[in-house]
Amino acid sequence: MVVMGTPAAGPRTALVHEWIAARAGAEQVFEVLAGLWPRADLHALTAEPGVRLDLGGRAVRTTALDPWRHHRALTLPLMPAAWAAHARDVQRSYDLVVTSHHAYATSNRLVAPGGVHLAYVHTPARYVWNPELDGRGTSALLTPARRALAAVDRRAARGVTAFAANSAEVARRVERCWGREAVVVHPPVDVAAFAADGPDTLELPEGFLLALGRFVPYKNHLLAVDVAERLGRPVVVAGRGPLLADLRARAATARVPVVVLDGPSTATVRELLRRADVLLFPTVEDFGIVPVEAMASGTPVVAPARGGSGETVLDGVTGALVEALDVHELAAAVARAQACRPQDCRRRALAFDVDRFRERVRAWVAGHLDDRLDDPLDDRGGDRAGVPR
Repeated sequence: MVVMGTPAAGPRTALVHEWIAARAGAEQVFEVLAGLWPRADLHALTAEPGVRLDLGGRAVRTTALDPWRHHRALTLPLMPAAWAAHARDVQRSYDLVVTSHHAYATSNRLVAPGGVHLAYVHTPARYVWNPELDGRGTSALLTPARRALAAVDRRAARGVTAFAANSAEVARRVERCWGREAVVVHPPVDVAAFAADGPDTLELPEGFLLALGRFVPYKNHLLAVDVAERLGRPVVVAGRGPLLADLRARAATARVPVVVLDGPSTATVRELLRRADVLLFPTVEDFGIVPVEAMASGTPVVAPARGGSGETVLDGVTGALVEALDVHELAAAVARAQACRPQDCRRRALAFDVDRFRERVRAWVAGHLDDRLDDPLDDRGGDRAGVPR
């Protein structure tokens, strides 16, 4: 039985996130969750001060690993212990904890005895469970520790009341890794913002292909340049990350125009997605928010049939799905994608709009609170206590 605070105050609620290092897809989910629980306390493993998120003016309480936030690869094995220590430092427990998880956030011990801990899973830690998808798992530091880390992760999952996954692909991983079921709640996309027209402020080559995302190996931006070369098409590669120098070196030797944009602003990203002929997305993602943003912009997508893009992109309607991430198949898919109609792309993106996400989260949370709370009604107009606005 959950012991509540006063009915007027509702349950003591905490929102937990892994680390805040950029305004990426997981952070945007955390931002929307924060809007649903405007009185909740916010916690994260680490937080980069310069990242702008609309959290209603609330500060984020971080763990003892925050000073090491620029050395994340070294701290990966320490994360479960850091979350355990954080609960002691906070000296407060919560009736309801909602965790945004992709590494070890479910290891937090912030929930009170008898409380409800709900986890929204972007993925079980890929470097532990799927090192073929995340090279950090094959490092000299993590390889010998993976089995122990998997056991810790599985034990933490047993303490979670219920799971939601950001895609059917991730729901299957949750079952395989933790032996638990998860409902699918796709992440939110601000469809209206990407559908809006705007001025052309950038000097870009005509008919360009676009590769957009962090400059890290698994995003396969170099492969996107190879595809553009094969087709004789210009390509814009936009993002931020450690492979910037490699991409610039490749651009200098390419046989087609290659524009590399480092750290594009939100306005620049929206303009790129709106003006591109096709988005090249040659990576297997847990969900992959960029293809949905492209479709919201009216731009078709070439992406793998595996992973989240296989759920979001409609083959032959809003883009072209490929079985193999090789130059030949990706290049052949571009013409198929370009035949798709912008209005069909935009219509498909509406299925992932922010309002849909809010509705699904409310239903998911309500289903696990209704039979756990002593007083399911508070005195703020009859809202169920703990159910997000």
